[in-house]
Order: sequence, then structure tokens, then C-alpha cells
Amino acid sequence: MTTKPNAQPRTLRLEGPGLLAAGAAIAVGLGIWDPHGALAGIVIAIVGFAAAGALRAFVGRSVRPYEFLPAVASLGYLTLVVPTSIVTDLLAGTSALGLFVWLVDDPELPRGSLRRSGDALLLPALGLAVALSSSLLIQPGYVYVGVAAGLLVAGLLAVAWLLLHPESFDAPDTPTI
Repeated sequence: MTTKPNAQPRTLRLEGPGLLAAGAAIAVGLGIWDPHGALAGIVIAIVGFAAAGALRAFVGRSVRPYEFLPAVASLGYLTLVVPTSIVTDLLAGTSALGLFVWLVDDPELPRGSLRRSGDALLLPALGLAVALSSSLLIQPGYVYVGVAAGLLVAGLLAVAWLLLHPESFDAPDTPTI
């Protein structure tokens, strides 16, 4: 059996599994409130996130577009059955954000893919921030006004930033073969 001299074995970087483990740990915290029992919720969270990690680590590229489905299914189940409160909403949103960060970290790209993916994570992070600030900081009668004002200020800041940085519209150079 001959191997190519430039062929490198596939290595698993520590950032991806660490990010997935952080999302799973938060989902386990959400699973404690499962009405079918805390053990069932914890097992569902661990199995879903572990299956997603196993798909990325041990299955080829053909499954890459579907590797997130077990984690999304377990997090979706827990989000649907767990009673709604500020704590469970915070746990679900933070776990979903951790899952987004894990999805952005492609193991086949060079290191630094998390820094390059700030734009993709900006919208989910802003959504989580708006949801948390409206539920924790604003009095119940003024939630709609507060969310609208926050979105207006965020939109104006985004437009100002884009006007000051026109190079952000340039497409990044992609490596060619």
C-alpha cells in the first residue's frame, strides 16, 4: 500500500469538541427541567450533542450538511417540553449559540475560522441579547418599546459602522486549487 507523501492524517482539533461540549453542558442544565424526569432530559441532551460530534469526527464529508441534526433535535425537544421561564430561555438560547459557534468552526479549514465567522454569529447573538435584555431589564409594560428602541439603535450603529468601513463589502480572497 502506498501513500501520498503530502497526505496528512485527519486530526481532530480541540476547539470544536470543546465548543460542542460547552453547548451540551448548557443543554444538560436545560434537561434538568424535563417534565419526563431529569435523567431523561440529561440523557437526551448528551446523546444528541454526542451524536453530532461523532458525525463530524468519524463520518465523511457526505454527512457534513446533516451533522447538526441530532443536536438540534435534542435541543428542540428540550425547548418544547421544558416549562418556560427566564432561566430555561437563557439556557436554551445560550446552548443554541454554542451550537452555532461549533457549526462555524470547520475542522478542515485552517485555525482561526471562529474569528472569520463573526458576521455569521452576529445575528443569533444579537437575537439572544435582545431576548434576554427585554426579559430581564425592561418592565413588562414597556417591552415592545424597549425592543424597538434597541433594534433601532443597533440598526443605526450597524449602518454607521458600514459607512465607516466600506471594505467590509469586499469579498474575501478564497484559495484556489
